Amino acid sequence: MEKKLIIICIAVGISLTLATTSFAAPTTYLVDGSQAMPWTVADGTISFVGEINIAGDTEFITAGAGGNVFDIDDTTNWAELSFDFDVYSAQFIYGGNLGDITVEARDSVGAVITSFYQADTGSGQLAGPVTLSGTGIRSLYWFDSLDDNNYAALDNILLTLPEEEEPEPEPPPGWIPAPGAILLGSIGVGLVGWLRRRRTL
Repeated sequence: MEKKLIIICIAVGISLTLATTSFAAPTTYLVDGSQAMPWTVADGTISFVGEINIAGDTEFITAGAGGNVFDIDDTTNWAELSFDFDVYSAQFIYGGNLGDITVEARDSVGAVITSFYQADTGSGQLAGPVTLSGTGIRSLYWFDSLDDNNYAALDNILLTLPEEEEPEPEPPPGWIPAPGAILLGSIGVGLVGWLRRRRTL
C-alpha cells in the first residue's frame, strides 16, 4: 500500500508540473470589404489591391456576403489581400458571374502554398466557405481566368494565426525552485502519516 501511495504522490507532482505549460488561443482577424485598407491590427498590417464592389451574386449573398466585398480589378483581372505577418489558415466565401475563380494562398516571396479552384461561379454554384491552410501564408491572390474584367469577389475572410505556446513567467531574482519540491514532498509524507495513524497502512 505504501508503494501505491508513493506512486500516487509522484504522479500528482508530475501532473502539477506539466499543468504549468499552456497555449494561447489562436488569434483571428475577420476581414471584409467594409474595412478601410490598409488595416493596422495588433500583429501588423493587412492590405488589399483590387476593387471594392457591392455583393451582387445571389449564392454569394446567401453564403453571408453583404455590402462591400473584395473584387478583382477590372484592368488587371486579379486581386490580392496581403498581411505582413504569418497566417496559418484563411477561410472565405466567394462569388462570381459566368467565369471561374482561382484563389491561391501564397508565402512572403509569392510562392503558392495551397490553392482553390472552381470552374463555374455562375448561377446555382457553390459560394463557400473554403479554408486554405499552410505554414507561413502571407497573402490571398485570386483571379478569373475564363472571363476577363468580370466579377470575382471574396468576403468574410477569417485569418487565423499560428497557435503559440505562452511563455512561462520569469521567476523573480534569487528564486530557487526547491520550495515547490519540498511542498509536494511534505504533502506526500503528511498523507502517509495520516493514513498510518488511521491504521489504513
